[in-house]
Amino acid sequence: MHRKKTKLIWRIFPSFLIIILLSLTVEAWYSISYFKGFFLENTQRELMVRASLMQDRFARALYVDGLSPQQIDALCKDLGKKVQTRITVILHSGEVIGDSFARVETMENHRKRPEIQKALSGEKSMALRYSPTLDKNMMYIALPIVYNRSDPAVIRTAVSISDIDTKAEAMRNSIALVLVLTTMAAALASLYVSRRIANPVEQMRRGAQAFSKGNLTNQLPFPDTEELSQLAKAMNSMAAELNKKIMDVRNRSRELEAVHTSMQEGVIAINDQDQIITINKAAAKIFDFSPEMLKTRHVLEVARNYDLQIFIKKALATSEPVEDDIVIDTGERMVLNIHSTALYDAHDKRMGTLIIFHDITRIRLLESMHKDFAANVSHELKTPLTTIKGFIETLQQMMADSQSALTQDSAVQFGRFLGIIEKNVNRMVRLIDDLLALSKLERLKGTDIQFEAHPLAGLIQKVVRFCTDRAQSRGITMDVHCPDTISAMVDPTLMEQAVFNLVDNAIKYSGEGVCISINAELKDDNIEIQIKDTGQGIDAAHLPKVFNRFYRVDKGRSRDQGGTGLGLAIVKHIVQYHNGRIEVESRRGKGTCFTITLPGAAEMETASG
Repeated sequence: MHRKKTKLIWRIFPSFLIIILLSLTVEAWYSISYFKGFFLENTQRELMVRASLMQDRFARALYVDGLSPQQIDALCKDLGKKVQTRITVILHSGEVIGDSFARVETMENHRKRPEIQKALSGEKSMALRYSPTLDKNMMYIALPIVYNRSDPAVIRTAVSISDIDTKAEAMRNSIALVLVLTTMAAALASLYVSRRIANPVEQMRRGAQAFSKGNLTNQLPFPDTEELSQLAKAMNSMAAELNKKIMDVRNRSRELEAVHTSMQEGVIAINDQDQIITINKAAAKIFDFSPEMLKTRHVLEVARNYDLQIFIKKALATSEPVEDDIVIDTGERMVLNIHSTALYDAHDKRMGTLIIFHDITRIRLLESMHKDFAANVSHELKTPLTTIKGFIETLQQMMADSQSALTQDSAVQFGRFLGIIEKNVNRMVRLIDDLLALSKLERLKGTDIQFEAHPLAGLIQKVVRFCTDRAQSRGITMDVHCPDTISAMVDPTLMEQAVFNLVDNAIKYSGEGVCISINAELKDDNIEIQIKDTGQGIDAAHLPKVFNRFYRVDKGRSRDQGGTGLGLAIVKHIVQYHNGRIEVESRRGKGTCFTITLPGAAEMETASG
């Protein structure tokens, strides 16, 4: 329950009034106390003067003139009447022998009175207390009467302070009246000042309320005070700037809305409660609803495809980007590439998830057609090439059989032409084989194939044996280091082909008499296979492209060596098929090192299973 708010004037006015009232009250209290103290001080001074005058007079009367107690009492009454002061004479024993206002016979011994005790010790003394004899509050001044004796008497003067209290009371009443009148005047002044302060603030409040309702073109008036005038100026500037920013945001919102609506890709924004914040027409079409119906609904309520529901749950559960391809069949088959990313507010707090749908049905169809075309064309080309190769071999045999019937020059020419034809046919056959291998790898990619644990040592030795004759013909040696205990979860045929392509490349592009090293080892729970040569090497500019199809670092030499430009691309696809990676390091004139990294056996089982 909220406290009721009070207006500014009723906060300022009482504060002013209380401050003034407190100030005047303190001043009045101080004045009364001061004047009362002033009167008491004057009275004390006068009594002290009178006592001093009486001190010598009674010293002579007691010790020189030797007056009797009755004479002393008569003298006290006579002098007391003249100076309007009570005069009392007390002997050292405390006996009262003279008093101007009372009968000494009825007065008790005064030795224990505090002012008498102090005076008997030889000091002046003053006391304020109630007198039971006179039934009044009295001020007493006591002085010792010393005259060559060790037992002095005491002269005491006293006056009633009731008059002082009466004067103080009259003064208090006068000050209270002035206080009331001053408070009333101060209240009126405070009310006036409070209104002067509150009215401009109230005007600014009404102006700010107009701002809050969207009327940002309204201008606040400038009050007379500098601070409020600067505040009004700042608020007017703020409203103008805010109006500009709102217009910019509206224009940008319209632009984004136009882009959002016209996008071919589906876009869905989901808040942290898994409710749809916004969705465009393309995405709504996928869910087979209108965009208006989907807003604020739970996203899993409208996702009718199981794979799509699994993807959305995964996207909502993580802050990392998620991507996947999903097939949706709603009358016609649709392939969607879906990408999700987390949405964050200005304080880096997650506020939701953005999901984008790309319709890649046509792209996937074209890829499938491309793969089918490459496979079919390769198969169709291989048959006539095989036939041509067979006829070339037949012609070569026929030419050898009828060599006597041909002239030497003709035989050489026929042999050279047939050799060129055979070389190019063999190259086309290798190219088609490589294309078929790539097509096969592309078809296998993404399928759940169970690999088998295979010793790498036997696989590598098989490749070395296959390449030994060619290496020895160029004086190249091969150094193999692979412990028999290392096994990897692989497809033996494909991995053998990958290692063979790398070793074959090393033999092709290395000089005579060099050494090619083949090493396999366990490293950080992974298996690394390195094929390193000391050949001509590759320039740094070519390294990022060596795994591209048909890319050749030295095109002329590659063709002379019978290369197809697909060997490294096949290696890359085989390694990726095994959930591994391949890297290359090379320097011109220093040689090249290819490194295949395969997951450990446990990781391979998880990845493939």
